[in-house]
Amino acid sequence: MVVGRIRKSRCLSKMKYFFFKIKRVAPSWYIIAGLVFFAHFNISHLKSAFSEMSKSVEESGWREIQFAEKKPNRFSKCGQRCIQVDSASAVSMIQRSLEIDITKKKFFSWKWKVTAPPASSNLAKKGEDDRPLAVYITFPFDYRNASMSERALRPLIELRYGKEAPGRVLSYVWASTESKGKVIESPFGGAQHKMIIKRNNRSRLGVWLEEKVDIVANYKDVFGTEPESVLHILISSDTDDTRSFTTGFVKNMRFTSR
Repeated sequence: MVVGRIRKSRCLSKMKYFFFKIKRVAPSWYIIAGLVFFAHFNISHLKSAFSEMSKSVEESGWREIQFAEKKPNRFSKCGQRCIQVDSASAVSMIQRSLEIDITKKKFFSWKWKVTAPPASSNLAKKGEDDRPLAVYITFPFDYRNASMSERALRPLIELRYGKEAPGRVLSYVWASTESKGKVIESPFGGAQHKMIIKRNNRSRLGVWLEEKVDIVANYKDVFGTEPESVLHILISSDTDDTRSFTTGFVKNMRFTSR
């Protein structure tokens, strides 16, 4: 994500062990690392299911990720290479694995639209971070360019989620009041998940809007290094905090060399 919700009662003992280990390794930053760990550990409350995803979407290679105790969105196909997401006081996402060499295909394009104006929200704050639509790109863990805290936490993350767990996440968001082009650190993913605002409540509704981004350039701008590959692409809608509803569409997602 990549994102999730925290239930402290389930991870308290693991946190105590984690802090003990971190203190012995580097006392000066163990608190910061612990916060990053929380941001990653909350993914443990995700669960895979297909109850709110149409069979046609599943057969296209998508896997739904739901959040514990949260109503999921409803995903369906709306034509060739088109996904529709209906969200009513709900939150969930669908994920698809990728095998893309972005040193050769670094441009990512897609079309999207939403039918209702975004409810007022604050993407930087937990409990207020709703958005009608977002597209996520996840990247493999890069040990050479990882921070000290990322390296220390990686064994725990791989133990829980496997070696294929993403290292960093870049998401393109249809937001509420945030300005286009603004970069926001995810309140759940921390420094490892950066959000770039592409559309907001002043964008046109009900019409297809086209986007094209340079993944490598965007990654370098927000993380300071260049990625070599991507792991997953995800689509989500989040309306649970504002108790709002919307229908969004995403189509024609593709990576190209120019």
